[in-house]
Amino acid sequence: MKNLRRLSLLLTLLLPATAFSADLKRMPASSRISAVTVYPDRALTSRSASLDLKPGGYLVVFEDLPPLIQDDSVRVEGKGSAGVTIVGLEVKRAFLEQSGVKRVQELDEEIRALEQRAGALDAKKSGLSSQKAFFDSIRVAWGERISKELAIGRPTATELQEAAGFVGSGVTKAEQQSVDLDFELKSIKNKIDALRRQREQSSGSARKETKTVEVTLDVAREGKLTLDLSAVSFLAGWLPAYDVRLAADSKSAELTFRAMVRQQTGEEWNNVALTLSTARPAAGGAPPELPPWRISFPRPQPMAEPMYLMGSAAPRPRMKAGAPSRQPDSEAVDGAMAPALVETARVDEQQSSVAFHIPRALDIPSDGSQHGCVIDVQQLPVGIEYTAVPKLSPLVYLKSEIVNKAPYALLPGKVNTFVGNTFTGSSPLKKIAAGEKFDLFFGSDDQVTVKREELKQHKEAGFFGRNRVTYRYRIELSNFHKEPIVVILRDQLPLPGDQEIKVSLDDPSLKPDESEADGKLTWRVALKAGEKKEITFGILIEYPKDRELSGL
Repeated sequence: MKNLRRLSLLLTLLLPATAFSADLKRMPASSRISAVTVYPDRALTSRSASLDLKPGGYLVVFEDLPPLIQDDSVRVEGKGSAGVTIVGLEVKRAFLEQSGVKRVQELDEEIRALEQRAGALDAKKSGLSSQKAFFDSIRVAWGERISKELAIGRPTATELQEAAGFVGSGVTKAEQQSVDLDFELKSIKNKIDALRRQREQSSGSARKETKTVEVTLDVAREGKLTLDLSAVSFLAGWLPAYDVRLAADSKSAELTFRAMVRQQTGEEWNNVALTLSTARPAAGGAPPELPPWRISFPRPQPMAEPMYLMGSAAPRPRMKAGAPSRQPDSEAVDGAMAPALVETARVDEQQSSVAFHIPRALDIPSDGSQHGCVIDVQQLPVGIEYTAVPKLSPLVYLKSEIVNKAPYALLPGKVNTFVGNTFTGSSPLKKIAAGEKFDLFFGSDDQVTVKREELKQHKEAGFFGRNRVTYRYRIELSNFHKEPIVVILRDQLPLPGDQEIKVSLDDPSLKPDESEADGKLTWRVALKAGEKKEITFGILIEYPKDRELSGL
């Protein structure tokens, strides 16, 4: 009797839910992507559906969603005048039948017709080859016959001319027809290849996989409801790219921060509100845990059994796959040309990341191509100096020290540098925090020259039981600018690999400003306009008499 009462109570509890599920009204949700937040390695898409609801139960269905959305990332929120309770959410796979089968049949017919045409042309080409061989045989036979019959007055000049013309025109015509056939055969082959590619695409799309999200609603009060559905998809992301343009006075630089957005989520992003986030979900929300670090004495490994003593190996278990604005500097005055404005993003600084909101809707197709948009334009102060390493390069490079005045960090990416309108090269940029200084090179400057030459070598053997080797160098710097500059000149001393080897700087004409432990030498050389300077220095190496050096 007690068990019967429990069963009756259980049926009583289940009946309302069963009745609710049976009375659900299925309602397709007409929606489109309205907003996208793009992270460096994924994207969060948001779509909305507007519904008019009366009291009762509903099964709202978002259909034809891309298969790449992550099931566990799907979220649904609602707001409106209707009194609604979101009861449940379920993600399902679906397959749509395509009209690709009919298209495959049409393509097969076109391919067969072209293949028949190509076969006929091949047969015609074989006939031409036989015809050319026939004319060649005539030409050979006539050569032998003419040598014998010319002595007796045959053939006549007219007959000979007619025969030569017949053979010559025949060979020329056959050659021309053969060339025409080759051209037509190549064209047909290209058409067949293109049709076969279309066939592969059409046959592969005969059944298209999609996903469907079903949202169960319990409506207590009639009204309107806006249902927002968001989901994360991979195969999307963005990369930063920078243009830095040095001003004519070399005292400032304009930094243009761009974002290169791409996506292959299987769904077109048409007219969407785009937000770019610097957050990195792939890095995780917490730091990694340190595992125990164990040390021990080495232990001998047991010897493996011979193959003839080993039994059959147990099969390995199969592993399951895891789930996977700038403002213009000045207005036009007296008809002068004013620079065009650049629309930039709105910056939203968050606790651990920055979000850039693009001011107008964009279209990003699902083809993997990169689409650029301007994030910001900054005018940054610059300190310019010249750097030369004449041992490795005969060029003098323009180096700048820049301060990141933006209210956000510059992310790692590629930077293109310009001096005025002249492109000087590209280089990688590391992450630069707000307010941090960083160096940037703007290529070489032909108005500053450097030349390094070896003056002499001198070796003394057996001096107090040690060998002495001296190398002497001269570096010549010239400034052809109309203003003074400072050149950072770098060279080096060899590093001894043994305590018995002694290396020292010998009699420099100008003492280096810096001498580092790794052997690097640095001079800061001031040059007036049009001035030329020379620096000489030597390298003295001492080592035991009975030893030989390597590396020089």
